[in-house]
Amino acid sequence: MKTVLKLILLYIAFQYLGMLAALPFVMGMQFAATGTLDPDLVNQQAIAPGLALTLLFTVWYLWKAGYLTGDSRLYSPVSARCLGLTVLLAAGAILLLDGLASVFSFLPNWLEDTFNIMQSSWAGILLMAIAAPVVEELFFRGAIERALLRRYKPWVAIVASGLIFGVIHVNPVQVVYASLAGILLGWLYWRTRSLVPCMVVHVLNNCFSVCLTRSFPEAESLREVVGGQVYPALLIGAVVAFVVSLWALNRWLSAGVSMERKAESEA
Repeated sequence: MKTVLKLILLYIAFQYLGMLAALPFVMGMQFAATGTLDPDLVNQQAIAPGLALTLLFTVWYLWKAGYLTGDSRLYSPVSARCLGLTVLLAAGAILLLDGLASVFSFLPNWLEDTFNIMQSSWAGILLMAIAAPVVEELFFRGAIERALLRRYKPWVAIVASGLIFGVIHVNPVQVVYASLAGILLGWLYWRTRSLVPCMVVHVLNNCFSVCLTRSFPEAESLREVVGGQVYPALLIGAVVAFVVSLWALNRWLSAGVSMERKAESEA
């Protein structure tokens, strides 16, 4: 557990370090362009490069500490069947979590302005939709969950890593959503032992969120976009897609594990 606590503290520290490292660069660029410094504008312009540096610091530490090496299956590609079921699972989960988010829409969104600033540029969009999900999977599944799996039963490690993933977001409107998503991603990693399916689900989720926000800035969820009559049918379809894909994926992966164990015993 000490390892996990250390990783969490480092993750938080890297966020502050990323922003602090970006500020001098942004201030220099602004002063060179305008001859003055606007503190509010500096803080806004430092958000994207600050996130980029945070992600860079995180990957650098994980690499130097050996969390990204030593497991040949960590980045192993998955079969087309597994990937297809994963995409179907992601689609169902994203729609169901969107429905849950609409129920908890009364929770404050402390980072709304930050998200809007990030999505105002292509650099920010790429960081939010692709780079951040990939690095977060390296960190939360590739480092934290792996550390928990070494000491605890799988279900404990999966739930604990998922809750850590949710709470670390801090933003109230994201905590419940991210916790459940983290548990699903934790299960997916445990079953496949590869971060590739987790990254696919995470990227699809963030791309959906970014597209929804940019296309319909005033909408809190998909319910407000498609309307009250269509939305229930959409949720029913999401439940079917989620349950069927989860069942099929679990059954297929369980069969694969059994075959591996049988081959190992015969070797």
